[in-house]
Amino acid sequence: MIYAALKGFVLSLLRAPKEPPEPPAGSHASVEVRRASPRFLTYRMVSFWIVSACGWSVVGLVLLAALLEQEIGAALLGFVLGGLVICLQIAAWFLIRIDYEMRYYIVTDRSLRVRQGAWTVREMTITYANVQNIRVVQGPLERLFGIWNLRIDTAGGGGIAGGQGGSHSIEMAGIEDAKDVRDGILEHLRALGAGAGLGDDDDEDRTTTARTAPLGSSPAVMDELRGLLAAATALRAAANSPPPTFEPG
Repeated sequence: MIYAALKGFVLSLLRAPKEPPEPPAGSHASVEVRRASPRFLTYRMVSFWIVSACGWSVVGLVLLAALLEQEIGAALLGFVLGGLVICLQIAAWFLIRIDYEMRYYIVTDRSLRVRQGAWTVREMTITYANVQNIRVVQGPLERLFGIWNLRIDTAGGGGIAGGQGGSHSIEMAGIEDAKDVRDGILEHLRALGAGAGLGDDDDEDRTTTARTAPLGSSPAVMDELRGLLAAATALRAAANSPPPTFEPG
């Protein structure tokens, strides 16, 4: 209850959006709203507790030195540092929690939209026609928690709306089914006939998406080619034939 009330107050103060973003371009039936895995929150909390342990170690060393030296000033400093560490812990815990809850990943059959952040809200949208590369990334610690990061690069960054700092990529962080999402996007790319040069670091046989059929495989194209060949042959024969002669009457 306290967290929910504090979250509502902070979001109202920052004027951050409380509702999920609107779906990007695509059919209504294909809209999928995805969130970061709860394991992603646990993964972030591990780093939080490691940093907290370091802070309390410093406080403990200061208090121990003050006890051994019987220095009142050092003891006061230790208590001040302890209070500071507590305040920083509360703020960091809240920020990590709200960052996790403010992440939205919306996938359609034509585009992808990612929103994250509360203090600085970042909302980025890409269309699949501009996708250049799809990467599934997992670090050692993320492997322990079974989460992945899906990174999508665009050609020259031209397909990103709302990106900052000239970013040419968009990331879905902390999801459990990154490979399934990747495969779904690749299927959409094949359906759109895009991504012939798409690269994928994880699975080379998935790098080739929908390719154009060979030019000669279409019957209509073959008929056109035969007609052009016949016309070219006739023109060549006419050019090589001797000019007509006229006899005076």
